[in-house]
Amino acid sequence: MQKTLILGGGIGGIVASNVLRKIMRQDMQVTVVDRKPDYHFTGAFPLLMVGERSPESISRPLTRLSRKNIEFICDEIIRLDFENNRVFTAKHILPYDYLVIALGVEYRTEFVPGFDDYALNAYEFEDVIKINRRIQDLNSGRIVLFISSLPFKCPPAPYEMMFMLDAFFRKRGIRNKVELVMATPEPSPEPLAGPKVGQSVRRMLAERNIELITEAKVLAVEKDALILGHGMVIKGDIFIGVAPHWTPRVVRSTMLVDGNGFVKVNPSILETGLSNVYAIGDVTAIKLPVMEAYAPKAGIFAHYQGEVVARNIAYLAKGLTPKFRYAGKGACIMHTGFGRARYSTVHYFAKPKPFITLLRPSRISYLAKIAFEKFWLNCWV
Repeated sequence: MQKTLILGGGIGGIVASNVLRKIMRQDMQVTVVDRKPDYHFTGAFPLLMVGERSPESISRPLTRLSRKNIEFICDEIIRLDFENNRVFTAKHILPYDYLVIALGVEYRTEFVPGFDDYALNAYEFEDVIKINRRIQDLNSGRIVLFISSLPFKCPPAPYEMMFMLDAFFRKRGIRNKVELVMATPEPSPEPLAGPKVGQSVRRMLAERNIELITEAKVLAVEKDALILGHGMVIKGDIFIGVAPHWTPRVVRSTMLVDGNGFVKVNPSILETGLSNVYAIGDVTAIKLPVMEAYAPKAGIFAHYQGEVVARNIAYLAKGLTPKFRYAGKGACIMHTGFGRARYSTVHYFAKPKPFITLLRPSRISYLAKIAFEKFWLNCWV
């Protein structure tokens, strides 16, 4: 029996394993490996941050994959042996016929002096829980959310978090006592989405009285201050950071990566330089066809990439020519608070430039995002 080994139990890895199992049924062994035992739905982190979700409601043990006859191994990945089609973990040597690298990125807080001591990571499950506890106790002061460096995954997420924090304190009736400040190295919000999107987000921030500092170079975090370049100091009481992103060492040590440590792939079929090795999600180095920049990384793109790779592997296993292609399309729904959300669609491979549509915040978009969250957690894990 042929074996497909999927490294990473995030969105891309979960979708790839499900699709492959559904197509191949009992004709292929499908195994997912991740060092963490649980999956957390990151799309709900802004809601978790403000107490509109419990940790349990957005978490699932990856052992649930066994209900679909998908093997899950909770173990640390040590080395990738492409020559012999093997993966070494702390406890196992795992052979494969097809390999899917979906290991995502790691958050290197140590790259920012003082981050570990004085800031909480906006993209880390345990830290988001801590943020909720901190804001519940805050009756006045200043919250500073900062983006440490580029690129970072899910570009709308930090802005979504700021809108949810604004709504949280307005509901408590103390918004006039809590200042919200956001610092980003971007020249404008979500610059790859184009100037119209950036201007729209700027207006929304201004309407909510959220201060935005662009082109900010984060140097350090201190007990009561964020230190930026050009001598700028932002005082604060709670610091929430998007830590620098870096691929796992086990990936960086291979010949598959570019100069920044991301895995080079064919952008249409997600194949690496090796014919039986694929990479999907945040770990990939997919460049936009019309500019020298990485395509934005987000769960929705990992989802579609996982489907494409799984279907093509199934075709190869059956002796057929793969025909599925990743189109660089997706949709994003951003919570804006008070039971409303903003829907957008993207086509990053469009020419002469990426194509984005953006709707006004609405109740319908909010309900659609809530429905998608429930569907995803119940259907895929």
